[in-house]
Amino acid sequence: MTTIVVDIDDTLISTSRRMQAIWRQILGCGVPLEAVETQDLEQTFMQFATSEQKTHAKEFQKRFWDIVLCLDEVGVDLVKLHEPIPLAAEVLQEWNRQFTLVYLTGRTENTRQLTLDELKNFGFPTDNTQLLMFNVRDYARVRNENPSGPTLVDAKARLLSTLPKNCILVRVVDDYPRYFPIYKQFGIPERIGLLRAKRYSPRQYIDEGATRVIDNWEQLQNDLL
Repeated sequence: MTTIVVDIDDTLISTSRRMQAIWRQILGCGVPLEAVETQDLEQTFMQFATSEQKTHAKEFQKRFWDIVLCLDEVGVDLVKLHEPIPLAAEVLQEWNRQFTLVYLTGRTENTRQLTLDELKNFGFPTDNTQLLMFNVRDYARVRNENPSGPTLVDAKARLLSTLPKNCILVRVVDDYPRYFPIYKQFGIPERIGLLRAKRYSPRQYIDEGATRVIDNWEQLQNDLL
């Protein structure tokens, strides 16, 4: 079984507008889209939170992740702000004619049907595919519930290890540089970084183990193994 692994959020589907709306829910103020796309959680919180809010940083952090992971119903409603990344669906439809696709996502199991529905609505293939998702407990560390819990990198490695032995991984596409050491460890020969130019540099992807970096999905059209 020859397989291509693909991340979902900010690789296939842009989450920027949803994240911006989540910050409005959390902080009660507008956070520019530019900040959402260039800063991490801590940087954004420290820049836009009030002095009073900063005294309750841990509570705000947990609330943030509860909404992101759709443990709070507000998070489910805000999924409507997601947008498909141009040409990603068309490329995956073509790949799916020759390969099994594995969607490997940090979204959690409680959003499985929501995620499948969203993929279908945006034109991504769901037949001859597999959807591997995190568990809520994988976020115990970032939600301040268990500081010794698994890291998100650990969680992604665990999911990859569940794939059957006859699964031949030939390519992966992801937007997050820090996951690429895992892909290299699992021996995936073609490791493609989808550049998030406002946050990372191409060198960061290469240094972490990517074999090449692309700017957009157009560069992968007609690019079959």
